[in-house]
Amino acid sequence: MNRGIIAFCTMLFAGPVALAPVIALSEEGTLLSDAGFELEGDESGWRIFEIGKVSGDHARSGSRSMFNGAFSRTVPHPPYFVGTVSGSYQELAAEPGSRWRLTGYAMTPRALKGTPAFGIVQVSFFDADGNDLGAVETQGGDDSTKAKTSNEITSRAPAGEWIRLDTGIATAPEGTVVVHAFTLYVDYSGSNTSQGVYFDDLVLCVVTDDDEACE
Repeated sequence: MNRGIIAFCTMLFAGPVALAPVIALSEEGTLLSDAGFELEGDESGWRIFEIGKVSGDHARSGSRSMFNGAFSRTVPHPPYFVGTVSGSYQELAAEPGSRWRLTGYAMTPRALKGTPAFGIVQVSFFDADGNDLGAVETQGGDDSTKAKTSNEITSRAPAGEWIRLDTGIATAPEGTVVVHAFTLYVDYSGSNTSQGVYFDDLVLCVVTDDDEACE
């Protein structure tokens, strides 16, 4: 993936943007293709980067889920902790002022070690030149609030339990042409162990004034 981390907590990404058509709502009420990760390869519609894969090891529904993993290690020189950001995303056309919400479920089969090590779902907006206009990872608060722990699965999360994640409502800023819906696992813990988070049953929707729920 050719996107670099701009800010750690907000996980802003920048890169070229290719316009994508708005996808019609599926029977599950989501704009995402293969929101349950049952397909592999190009059929799924997901773009996967770093240590990410469709996995049959765990699933909340169906037989598969998305696994984002990492190996973070300590080194005897700055920055002392070397880590990875892994994930998957889909891209959809979006207009300024449109309001988006992404929900889903995440699970780790054993408790995550160290900090920072966490999984999140995220929406980010991009303009026609590929500039990242912002990311929202928050449950509640106003549209500019970012990175609250209610949208994270961390070392405090119980192992083996599917936990609901919710970005809250994100309003596309001026200049938006596409929105990206992410699953992400971030690990700079220096725990010297392979670990990660499974994601399943995502729902992405455009929120109208009279309906603030995706499901």
